[in-house]
Order: sequence, then structure tokens, then C-alpha cells
Amino acid sequence: MYSPKTTEERALDKAVNLKLDCVVLVVCATNFFVQGIDKSNIGNAATTATFESDAHLGPNDISDSVSLLAITFVTLQPVSTALARRFGPKYWIPFLMVCWGAISMAHAGIHNRATLIALRLLLGAFEAGFVPSCFYYLSTIYPHYMVGFRLGLFVGMFSIAGAFSGAIAYAIFHIKSNLKDWQLLFLIEGGVTIIMAVVSLAVLPERLSSAWFLNEKERVHAVYRMHVDNPNVDARGNFVADKLEVSKENILDAVKDWRKLLVVVCNICSVLPASVFAVFLPLIVEGMGYEGQQANLMSVPPFVVGAFGVYLFTYLSDRHRERSLIIVLSMLLSTLGFIVLVATPSNPSASENKLRYAFLHFCLAGAGASGSLVAAWLIDNTPDRAVRSVVIGINGWSNLAGVISGQLFRKQYAPGYRMPLGVTLAIVIVGMLGFVGVRMQFVKENGRRKREMATWDDERLDRELEDVGKRGDQKITFRYRY
Repeated sequence: MYSPKTTEERALDKAVNLKLDCVVLVVCATNFFVQGIDKSNIGNAATTATFESDAHLGPNDISDSVSLLAITFVTLQPVSTALARRFGPKYWIPFLMVCWGAISMAHAGIHNRATLIALRLLLGAFEAGFVPSCFYYLSTIYPHYMVGFRLGLFVGMFSIAGAFSGAIAYAIFHIKSNLKDWQLLFLIEGGVTIIMAVVSLAVLPERLSSAWFLNEKERVHAVYRMHVDNPNVDARGNFVADKLEVSKENILDAVKDWRKLLVVVCNICSVLPASVFAVFLPLIVEGMGYEGQQANLMSVPPFVVGAFGVYLFTYLSDRHRERSLIIVLSMLLSTLGFIVLVATPSNPSASENKLRYAFLHFCLAGAGASGSLVAAWLIDNTPDRAVRSVVIGINGWSNLAGVISGQLFRKQYAPGYRMPLGVTLAIVIVGMLGFVGVRMQFVKENGRRKREMATWDDERLDRELEDVGKRGDQKITFRYRY
């Protein structure tokens, strides 16, 4: 694990990180911003007076489309992430963006349920690999306990997108045009995505050794610290070139690791609130006494609070080198908000609606951090880069939360949505308990490995290091981080 040892190394770290943050992180985060808008703008369109009638949609067609998007969005994530490793994130990410940007623009032509479902399935297919590809990309340029906060800054843009999605929609809806307001929304926001794809292709570096914004000394240091932190080495510690391949063995290593798969299952529970609010927050806010465009505007503050929550919890995680407990802490904050939302009466008064709106901010403050911290946790415990790309892709299956949210938040539960919010609360609590259980398993396994190695001599240690049947964290010499 890399840690700066001299004043010069600390100074170089600051210089390298600043430039990486200002170029790579800003571009990737901006891209996530536009993805968040393209994914959630269906909720903004639904608040207009004519969208459902213009597009000839039924009362639950939008909810169904949100759930069905997850079919392609979830299932294709491991495949897309493996392709990002094969072709390089610099090229794969812009390709995905051009495709989903064009599909987002095509939403302006929705005229029935069939076209809505078809477009949402295609949107999910091309958006699928974006986030895990960016996670993988960032894990190859930042050391372990520097990447967590950067993943938080990246993921926080989804909350900012949710905030500005309402504000942007409000502004677009006031543009005078021959098109319907919801059609203009899809055309403008999809077009911005295509522009950012071109910017990404021009700006993102293919590798650290050729990063155009670093000077020669900074390039050498950036490559050196990643070699120390997560080297590509053989069993004896000799450097080997990264072939950028994903083998059958790499895939099997990922799918047989039950602890990491359990983390992914728990992550489905932890990201459910974020999936809910990404699409349904304007409709939930409508149930608190706000209507139409005002509901879009009042959706902005909770999303902003959510972004700051992500930044705070991911900073604390890197600072204290702690993943699981920080995840649980963020989820506890979210449950506090959900308890108040569920506990209020079915027909709340104006003052009770204000209370519900206030505690909505607690829900958002704790809802977003777990996604980035779980990714950082999996990165910490998957030293083999090929296996890591598969694991991060599998972690994308946590977006099954989008299917759950689409089926929970049905039209018949409006305007208060108390039953769906109660079920969400229960699922989050299950996820919290699961993360605690996984942490205990990692502690137990580390203790077992330490006791076993205490009986080894040098010959037994050499046999373990040279065992090609064990890779990455399978070796008893590896210690899990939690």
C-alpha cells in the first residue's frame, strides 16, 4: 500500500492529485452529471401537464419503464466494464456517451408505451458500463486511500444532477418553442451528453505515463506510486506488463468470492434510497403540497444536501482508512429521515408536510455515500486488476435497486407514498446488518490467516507466494481491509 515517505513525495502527491482532479475527475464527474440528468429526466417530464397524454401513456407506464431500464442497465455492467479494460476507458466511455446521448434525444419522439419501453431498454444498455468503467479507471490512477474520496466526488455529481435536473427542467420548460416542453427537455439534455463525449475523448489520458497535463517528474511519480500501491507482479514480486485481458479464471475468481458477492447484495439495499430519489423525488415532493414546476424546484435542496453527505462520508473514510463502519453510519442517518416520513399521518397537515420535507434532507444526506464507499471497499480487497474489473462490473448489479424502486413507488400510493417508504426503510436496515456481518467475516478471516502464517517457515512462505493457483486476495499473505 502506497504512503508518501518524504516531504518531496508529499509535494509530488499534491501536485499530481491536483492535476488529476482538475482534468480526469472533473471530466468524469461532469459526465456522471449528464448521465444522472439523462437517466432521471423522465421524472421531470412526468411533472408536466401533457407528457402522459401526448405520449399516450398509462398511469403506471413510467414506473414500469424505470424498472425495465434496469434489465439492460444491470445485466450488461460486467460485460461493459470488461470491454472498458480491453479497449481502454479513454475510448469506451466516450463511445457509450454518444450512444446514450442519441437515445436520450430520441425520447422526444415517444408516442406510446412500446416506444417508451424500447428507448429505456436501449438507454440502460449504453449507460450500463459508464459508472463501473469510471470506477475502474479511477482505481488505476489513484492509490487506495486516495481513491475513496475521489469516488465520492464523482458519485456526488449524481446528487448534484438530481438537484439541477429539477432546476434545468424548470428553465427548459419556460423556453418558447414549437415543440412540447418535455420534448425540448430530452433534446437539449441528450445533445449536451454528446458534446461531453467529444470533450472526454480529447481530454482523458490513455495511461498515466502519457498524461498530457503532467510534467515528466510528475508522470514518473504517478506511475511509481501506483506500482507500489497495486503492482502488476508475478508470484516472486517481479514486474509484469498488464495485458489488459480478462480471462476465464479472472471471471471465476470474481463469481466464486462469496464475501464480495454478499457485499454487492447488501449494496442493493444501501443504494435503494438513491435509486428512489433519482427518479421519484419530484413526485414525492408533490405529495408534500408542492405542484408541477414548483415540485421540481423544491427537489433541488435535498439533492444538494445529499451531495455534501457523499463528500463528508467519503472524506472521513479515506482519512480514517475505514470503509464498512462509515457506510453503516451514512445509512443510519438515512434511516432517521425515513422513520419520520413513515411515521407521519396519512393525511398530513401543512406543518407536518414541512416536517416531512425537512427530514427528506436526512434521507438524501445518507443515501448516496454507500455506493462509492462500497466500490472503494471492493477495490481495496481486489488487487488483481482483471478480477477487479469484473468485480466492479458485478457491483453494478446493485442497480437492481432501480427495479425495486420502480415497482414500489406506484401511482396508487401517491401522494404520501408511506407504504413504499416503509418498505425502503426495512430494506436499508437489512443492508446495514449485512455490512456489519461482512465486516465480521473479514476480521475473522484475517485472524485465521495470521494464526496460520505464525506457524510457517520460509519454505512454506515461498510455496504460498509461488502458488499460481491462488491469485490476489486468495493468497493467505493478503489481509482484507474493512
